[in-house]
Amino acid sequence: MTLTFSHLSADSFESHLKAGRKRPRVREAVSCWQCRTRKIKCNRELPCQQCQGRGIPSECTYTAPKDHQPAPTRTRPPRKRSVPDAVDAQASDSTSVAVHLQTPPDSSPEPASAVGKRGSITSRGNNAFQGSAFKTRMIGLSHWMAPCSEMIAIKALLDRSVEFHASRQSLTELKAVLRARNALPPPNPALAHIGDADKLGLLVPDRQTCERWVAKYCRTYNRIYSILDPAAVAGDLDALYSGSLSNPVHIAKLLLALAIAMQDTETERLYGRRLARYVEDCIHSSSRFQKPCIGVVQVLLLLIIVKVISASDTDKMYELLALQGLTSQIVSSMGLHRDPALFAEVTPYNAEMRKRLWACFVRLSLYYCIRSGTQLNLRLDESDCPPPTITDLHVLEPSTANNSFRPGSEKHTELDMDFGIVAARLARIIAPVHQSLYSPNPPDLGELQRELQASFSTLLAEIPPALRHGAKTSDPIEELQQYLISVSMHSFMSIIALHYTLGTGTDPSQRNQLTELWDYASSVLHQFQSLCQSTKELLNMTFHLLWADAGRAAITACWVIGRLRLLDDNRIMSFHPQHTIFVYHQLLTKSLASLSQIWQSRYHLGPVAAKVSVIIGMTARVVEYLYSEQYSSSNMQQEVMDQGVTTAEKLIADMRLGLHRRQPPARTGTDMTTQPSSPFPALTLDTSGLSPWHAEGPGMPSSSVPSSDSATFLGHDFLSFGCYPADMAFNSLLPNFRYPIEDTSRLLPDPPLTSYDDAPMESLWE
Repeated sequence: MTLTFSHLSADSFESHLKAGRKRPRVREAVSCWQCRTRKIKCNRELPCQQCQGRGIPSECTYTAPKDHQPAPTRTRPPRKRSVPDAVDAQASDSTSVAVHLQTPPDSSPEPASAVGKRGSITSRGNNAFQGSAFKTRMIGLSHWMAPCSEMIAIKALLDRSVEFHASRQSLTELKAVLRARNALPPPNPALAHIGDADKLGLLVPDRQTCERWVAKYCRTYNRIYSILDPAAVAGDLDALYSGSLSNPVHIAKLLLALAIAMQDTETERLYGRRLARYVEDCIHSSSRFQKPCIGVVQVLLLLIIVKVISASDTDKMYELLALQGLTSQIVSSMGLHRDPALFAEVTPYNAEMRKRLWACFVRLSLYYCIRSGTQLNLRLDESDCPPPTITDLHVLEPSTANNSFRPGSEKHTELDMDFGIVAARLARIIAPVHQSLYSPNPPDLGELQRELQASFSTLLAEIPPALRHGAKTSDPIEELQQYLISVSMHSFMSIIALHYTLGTGTDPSQRNQLTELWDYASSVLHQFQSLCQSTKELLNMTFHLLWADAGRAAITACWVIGRLRLLDDNRIMSFHPQHTIFVYHQLLTKSLASLSQIWQSRYHLGPVAAKVSVIIGMTARVVEYLYSEQYSSSNMQQEVMDQGVTTAEKLIADMRLGLHRRQPPARTGTDMTTQPSSPFPALTLDTSGLSPWHAEGPGMPSSSVPSSDSATFLGHDFLSFGCYPADMAFNSLLPNFRYPIEDTSRLLPDPPLTSYDDAPMESLWE
């Protein structure tokens, strides 16, 4: 006999009122509504102790409000724009500032109804998150601003201290104006909504201009990241202007090569980023760029380089998050991390190209994680792809033997391939160590550091002599390659050394670790300064690739000097010229003087230089006070705050006045028009007789390094910093303003902010 329930139906399990199935039981609240929304402990009184201390005893209730909205705090008015999650928190920085100032031409903000609706849905989480939103950008110790968390003045500036209220407001307004001045140019109305990949050919300029920019890219960035084959690029150009190239992936590679080369010139860099924006729109809208193949990976890696360069002006590395995810997905789909010999029908040319692309992908991913302070999620232990070889690609593929864009002689080509191999090996050494630093189980730092030093020593012993630091060369790119290898090693060693001392109290046993950390940081500063002075025609490229390492080294060196001064607080200081920390202080003062000039000459290119200038200026001034006769341990904190506030106000006022005097760079042609006579209409001038696509030759640098004999480089907007003796103390570097600080507000039109609390929750930690 079979037991069945055929006499029962679904209605038998429901109540006669059809109220539905059994609901979850409602438990009695054990904490008030205010404590539940803030996730804090409640003593279950009425009113509770937390609400009494907050001054809201009348709002202490154990039942949820009807609208399920948490009561606003009385200490700070709510923000006008919510930050619902981490991705939106990253995007809000680039949109909310422009909303208060002006909407950039290339942006399309959401309607007010959509924003309000989204804010109402997630408002419970927003109020719990917005109080500390500006503290969440720095994630790990590899972030270049990691030591700032233990600097009194800088931490007060970042934490919105009352003393820095006016300074932070002025800096926020200055950065908003800088973003507006460096916004992307308006697109051509005919190409404003370009989403079809077949229309990318409309963006290609005339052949002579295109060849000039592509050749510049092959001479510079392609020798650092070997993504494109110069011979294949020359073949694509021939096919493009003959009308036989219709693949949008190949056209996108040419456009991104143009965009990267344009970043070396101040007048064309924004238009290069506009081209990259067109390509990025096509990547997200066209299915042709979703196919896992070598060409798509090349396009994505080139776009990552464009965004890395842009981040040197905007400091928005987090904008790479989505692009990094898409690239990782395609790389994994095509098995780029596996040995090419495992795949059938892979030609020797494609096998070598796969090795190079995988090496570039690992290097760029590691750079992003170190720069943003996040964990590297690549499983390198599952990768069996061998490193690239020194085999020339045109030997493997004779059909691509076009030497139009080869960077130089066979010797230069072979050395570039050697650099790619060394850089790939260096990334494979650093990546596992970086992953262990972010693992839940803390590693043995001593053992980790010894293993890393041994690996670096082995690598340095095996690299070609021409790539060793200090080798004589007449090629600026070869010199840059030498410094990239050396700076990467010293910079990462300083990150590991920070684990010993950062976040711990002052202890005399730290002196050896602090001295070692000083050696790494000062070495990076010296190499960055030497490279900028020796390769003036590549100053922009040097800044794009190494500015984060230089900034980390400068802040770390200041922090080390301050910690050493605190260790000697109980000792009688005799400032003898041969005293160790006195020598450190003098060397740091000279390095920061030169470093401040470099950043002050670039502040108009974006907010990152303005921010770094303020931070370095404040830290240097505080260190100068710690080693002055006015230092007193009894009122040290107040004096440090006063020195930081004064320095910040002067530096910000100087940049505001300089920005007022500097006019935006004029370009001879601003409209992107087309020529119907060409099979792929090019970007040409409309009425001007000069070409809008100015390309600098190898002997025409876009900028040079400030020194004692080149005061004119800084321009008329560089006020009283000027050029000064190298042994001048930093307190004399602070400018004497012609106008009082309170009078400089009339020089810049301030964004329409109703109050400082209405300003967007923009973080200096970016």
